[in-house]
Amino acid sequence: MFVKINVSRYTTLLSFVAGLAITATATADSIDHRFSGFATLGIVVNDNPDLRFRRDVTQADGSYDDEIAWKTDSLIGVQWQSRWSDQFDTTVQLVAKERYNNNLNKAIEWAFVGYRPVDGLDVRVGRLGSDLFMLSEYRQVGYAFPWVRPPQEFYGFLSFYHFDGMDVNKRFDLRHGTLNIKLFYGNSDEDYPTADADTPGVNMDFDVAGISFKLEWDDWKFRYSYSHVDINNNVVEGLSAALTSATPLWPDANRLARDLSTQNKYIAYNEFGIGYDNNEWWAQAEATDLRSDSSLMPNSHHFYLSIGQRFGAVSVYGIGGYVSPKNDVPAIIPPAGYPSPVAEQLALLAYVTSASLEGVRLEQKSYGLGARWDFASKMALKLQVEKFDVEVDGSGLWVRNQPIGADIDRHPTVVSLAMDVLF
Repeated sequence: MFVKINVSRYTTLLSFVAGLAITATATADSIDHRFSGFATLGIVVNDNPDLRFRRDVTQADGSYDDEIAWKTDSLIGVQWQSRWSDQFDTTVQLVAKERYNNNLNKAIEWAFVGYRPVDGLDVRVGRLGSDLFMLSEYRQVGYAFPWVRPPQEFYGFLSFYHFDGMDVNKRFDLRHGTLNIKLFYGNSDEDYPTADADTPGVNMDFDVAGISFKLEWDDWKFRYSYSHVDINNNVVEGLSAALTSATPLWPDANRLARDLSTQNKYIAYNEFGIGYDNNEWWAQAEATDLRSDSSLMPNSHHFYLSIGQRFGAVSVYGIGGYVSPKNDVPAIIPPAGYPSPVAEQLALLAYVTSASLEGVRLEQKSYGLGARWDFASKMALKLQVEKFDVEVDGSGLWVRNQPIGADIDRHPTVVSLAMDVLF
């Protein structure tokens, strides 16, 4: 099953949205409800025996060694939109898909009230889709983009789907297009696997604030956003405590504990995007600079570029991307000269620390070809073949079948087939 029922936290959120909607009906001239949905049925085959392919880092499993995986891209979403008046509307969206520690809390992607005091100004409160990147608010609606999935190097690590808070968007109508400026702020949390589905994961709680600028000008789209994420908890509390306790024997361990800790640390994204579409040729590219003051969130550059052409109902495209770290893997060397078993305990602590740093490091590039066939109204079939080059100490986007430090096959080929529908 995709989703387990666990409604305790978000009963309050849904009650809040419903309450505001009922209040809005007091002045409603006309009420309009619309139900819709989207779904993807996909299969993935990865020929690599050592690395399991996954859509993003919220998944704990995936295809490897020519195994067919259908949960990686398959999902179903339903949406209820209501217009209660000219000024008030509500939206609730639920998505069932493969994710670590699945529950109803995570399945509620949107649950918000929208308020439009004047034309061109929109305020939303509740659970909102994040607006950090070009595809953020519809990255799960496969029919809305040409590929089987958003590029892994860019969207695989940037797994921030939604937050609970508010945003304010101001639209400016220009002669040849529109400019949207949005401010947003809220809180969210996400569960991440540390290895595979059978290994305990971690939960990260964070506050996010940011601003985005989106300009649509004739056939062009331009975008810039800045997002600042404050992390509220330490996801490596046990390791930090072990390093701190080892400080009398290993003075540098205290610094490692501070650097590894995520509590009261930040992640900052600077994102640039550009798109072009004249109904025959299209192209899209995004670049992000990620900075953090926790060594568990390594500073990195992310980029992808895709170019395609339409031939009636059929589109063909090429896609390539990379992610590269800004820093080398630090050498974690325990002090020498201690007798057994202290020497072995310090060596084990050094290995776990090094494995933790290497396990989240990202360094890879890929290129691929794909085709999309819109064979019926609101239905599309997609085929995509990608070749990856993954550095041995940069496989953080994948689930490893081999321990950190072991030699691995670093050149996976991934073949994906998906059918997307709207309903």
